[in-house]
Amino acid sequence: MTDDMTTRPTIETVLERIGAFDEKIDDRINALEKTIDDRINALEQKIDERIDALERKVDARFDQVDARFAQIDERFAQIDERFAQIDERFAQVDERFAQIDERFAQIDERFAQIDERFDQVNARFSLVDNEIDRLASVAHHTKAEMHTLRLAFREMQAHLKEALPVLQES
Repeated sequence: MTDDMTTRPTIETVLERIGAFDEKIDDRINALEKTIDDRINALEQKIDERIDALERKVDARFDQVDARFAQIDERFAQIDERFAQIDERFAQVDERFAQIDERFAQIDERFAQIDERFDQVNARFSLVDNEIDRLASVAHHTKAEMHTLRLAFREMQAHLKEALPVLQES
């Protein structure tokens, strides 16, 4: 049995070996966990650095985009100002057109007055023309009557001459 004892480990020895093996495994696992923790920490640090760098880049890009939007807003403000100026000019042009329309209305009124005066002048000319025609007719009748009266006078004169020599002879 003594041989068996040397060759065969006792339960205590096995337990000691298992304990030692367990201790070695724990040490290895702890070392492995420490290595893994160190690596994870290193990776976390690198990831944090990269995330920080990325955040700075993104912030810089957002600042650039904000600056561009500010420029665009400024341009829109300038465009709005120009539109306001254009609207003001259109208002002035509309006012001028209103004045011109008013003047055209005055001119139309004056032309209407001139047309009315021409109508009055035409009416007067028509009256004068009618009067001239009447006077010409009267003059023609008067001339005709004069001719008739002259003829009658000559006839009467001729009758008188015939009758007068008779009176002179007596």
